[in-house]
Amino acid sequence: MKKTLKVLDLFAGGGGFSTGFLQANHPNLKFEITKAVEINQAASDTLRGHLGPEKVIQGDITNSNVKKEIFQSCGDIDVVIGGPPCQTFSLAGPARSGTKEMREKLKNDPRNTLYKHFIEIVDNLKPIFVVFENVEGMLSKKVDHGGIENKQVQVIELICDELESKGYSTKVEKSLSERFQVLNAADFGVPQHRKRIFIIANRLGIDSPRLEPTHGPEGCPYKTVGEIQHLPVRLPKISISKKLKNIDVITDNYNKSLSLFMRNIKELTDKENHFVIRQGLKKLYHKLNKEYNLIKDKKTYKFNNLSNFIELYNELVKEYGINTLGENQFLANHQSREHNFRDIIIFVGTKQGSNSSRFMNRDSEDYNEFLDSVYPYDRSKHRDTYVKQSWNKPSNTILAHMEKDGLKFIHPEQPRTLTPYEAQLLQSFPSDFTFCGGRNDQYRQIGNAVPPKLAKVIGESILYVYDKSKTTLSL
Repeated sequence: MKKTLKVLDLFAGGGGFSTGFLQANHPNLKFEITKAVEINQAASDTLRGHLGPEKVIQGDITNSNVKKEIFQSCGDIDVVIGGPPCQTFSLAGPARSGTKEMREKLKNDPRNTLYKHFIEIVDNLKPIFVVFENVEGMLSKKVDHGGIENKQVQVIELICDELESKGYSTKVEKSLSERFQVLNAADFGVPQHRKRIFIIANRLGIDSPRLEPTHGPEGCPYKTVGEIQHLPVRLPKISISKKLKNIDVITDNYNKSLSLFMRNIKELTDKENHFVIRQGLKKLYHKLNKEYNLIKDKKTYKFNNLSNFIELYNELVKEYGINTLGENQFLANHQSREHNFRDIIIFVGTKQGSNSSRFMNRDSEDYNEFLDSVYPYDRSKHRDTYVKQSWNKPSNTILAHMEKDGLKFIHPEQPRTLTPYEAQLLQSFPSDFTFCGGRNDQYRQIGNAVPPKLAKVIGESILYVYDKSKTTLSL
């Protein structure tokens, strides 16, 4: 029988860390989740569905009663995992006079209470291993340490100092100075580029395991967005309004806009392999094409014609059950959010793997004069508002921000952004994993999660160094 290491998951969210640890394989050892602590209602419901209601503590970790329940139920814990939201990444400015002063400033900042409570719980329970993850601060600015800013390095060094003061070793094997690792999920078989900071600490006095990439240029090929290519077509409900910014560009290019949309529906119909779904798409295209041919050359009432066309589209999608074809019990969260017609045109007009920064750049081979004129946002700020994924590349980082609009996560072929279920698979959650709450709750849980496949690799590395340390001590 395998020996069990008991795990406490703090700031558990939707359970990415827990899921990966439970998947970890070892001939002699395995993990068991004793408790998962989470404040959010929807995320707690998700955890209850997968771990069991008796294993979930829903509440604020700073609350004394919640903390008391943790201490009483987790006295024999072996591993604490978690990623406390860390204000320091956004607060830490350049040190005024050296790293030591900055660390003291950060340490005493009242806005860092969650981090302090994490350390307090670790100090009280004294687990053998601690895995600290931070999801913030991976900014695409000037960097000087494995993809993170110097000020962030100071913050992580502070956390390592705190863990070491409590008796933990944070030293990473094969290095004289490293105490944390910056891991890209894509390097470990997750179909998504996602850099995050991890500290693996232990009370055994041994070096922490260094995680070596298994995928990429030196290993197996990266997993890509193609991992979701098998899913049934889902079409969005479409809206249109005269108040929509740059909708006049759409109406001025009335025929071009309709043509782009119809071409996309035709391409979906021609590529669909599933017979029932293809038949539904054929009926949709046939009816829409009749209407398109009636109105495409009209010079007047263009906005009204577009409105009527979109209304017909919405009715037909519903009538033909397009968004329920191929459905099974696990696809309940595979539904598109509603999109406006201007964004739909940008979606279908953008090349696969490209973005708005490129289609507005006259020097880029992706430049598109029409899309450039449709782009509705302030160009002096972010120009890559729209990002279209590519089947043959990993996704960009799945973010909780998907609950807002999802414009950086446009489907490679379909006229919409990614569904929660697609985001779930790109985060490497199992296909039968169910998230509770509304669509926004699901996006938030998925975007904030540690990818289970990466968590599994981390968990396995801990099992192996623990087993090795016990073998060494017995000799």
